[in-house]
Amino acid sequence: MENDIIEVKDEDRLLRRVLFTDPNYVREDMTVTSFAFKLRKEEEGLSVDIERLTTYEKSIVSVEKYRLFAVSCKDLRNLDLDCIHKPLPDNYAHAEISGSALNKNKVSSQLSKFAVYINYPK
Repeated sequence: MENDIIEVKDEDRLLRRVLFTDPNYVREDMTVTSFAFKLRKEEEGLSVDIERLTTYEKSIVSVEKYRLFAVSCKDLRNLDLDCIHKPLPDNYAHAEISGSALNKNKVSSQLSKFAVYINYPK
């Protein structure tokens, strides 16, 4: 199973790790900004973890720097984006959000509005 590529379903939640020590990414009220959903120049897709394949502890990597936010796969597909399971050697849950609409500011803004803060660590 650890080598299998799975289908990412509409009901799947995708975890995005976001640098919370920078107010450009996470506001004081723990809402995420659109910067958290913008591609960097070297990226082809946004890195996420499929929630059902991981734990919050594994996904967050460093509680000193990051917080987790979840978006539903159905919501991003409604924005003409998709999510493909792309496991890494040390992270079976890894996936990427992709699509030509990802480069649009409006789409990054919508993703940030859909994002739900995961209260971990409590």
